[in-house]
Amino acid sequence: MPSTFPRLLCSCLLLAAALAGCASIEVRDGDMFRRSTAPVPADWLAQVEPLAAPRKVERLQFRSDDGVALGGLFMRHPQARATVLYFQGGGNHIQRDAAWLAALGGDLPVHVMVWDYRGTGLSAGEGGTSLLLADAQAAAAEARRQGGAGVPLVYWGYSMGTLVGAHLAQQHAPDALILEGTLTNAQDWADNQVPWYGKPFVSIRLADTVRAYDNRQALQPLRRPVLMLVGGRDEVSPPRFTRAIVQQMRHPQCATVVEAPRAGHGGIHRHDEARSALRRFVDGLGKQPGC
Repeated sequence: MPSTFPRLLCSCLLLAAALAGCASIEVRDGDMFRRSTAPVPADWLAQVEPLAAPRKVERLQFRSDDGVALGGLFMRHPQARATVLYFQGGGNHIQRDAAWLAALGGDLPVHVMVWDYRGTGLSAGEGGTSLLLADAQAAAAEARRQGGAGVPLVYWGYSMGTLVGAHLAQQHAPDALILEGTLTNAQDWADNQVPWYGKPFVSIRLADTVRAYDNRQALQPLRRPVLMLVGGRDEVSPPRFTRAIVQQMRHPQCATVVEAPRAGHGGIHRHDEARSALRRFVDGLGKQPGC
């Protein structure tokens, strides 16, 4: 499911350029973590349960270091061989996107935990990047607790979530990492939202705390198996982003890049090329020498 924030940002940029002739757009720290005011179906959780089968859906709540309550779902597989902790894209949240999140793991024998960033969806507080990694660390600890300490833990990041998962991996390395629609860094992503005809007129200024997230740096020293899923038609995080990251890695032998030629930004994992790669990746957990 594509993030809504890139489309919204692009529309704002074009509108600003049309009205002002030129524009400098400022993206503040919390702009990607605003709580949605859209109505949520009262039976959203009941709708999820049959879609997640054979996983059993459990609603969960855990707390970050400062005591703020974070909410999510744990989808427990009866024959799980790994626990997947999923980092959502900007603008996504569980209650709105539950239907496709429920089917995220597909036929993989894995538990799946999804959680909402602070200030969005099921999570309390005011969102922003300053406490994002502390919250992510709390989510990783909860995933370990729910899935069992002896079960491999895999981070799976999508779009903006690739920045979160990769930076958490620097501090608390998982057993493996899946990145879908990977960003190089926040500035490249923002600049890429401006179409070529708008570039002479529009510039984007990101808050320093947002600009600090850079996957080329975060993944450079990582020595863990990494599966990178790329959409051949992804205009938000194009394949060149993934290639740039792999070129910077000290252990490129740990990276497996799989491109789904017909995929755009979002839903790459549902394409045949990606589904086969995901099955091989889970089957190979703990078997990749040198990683």
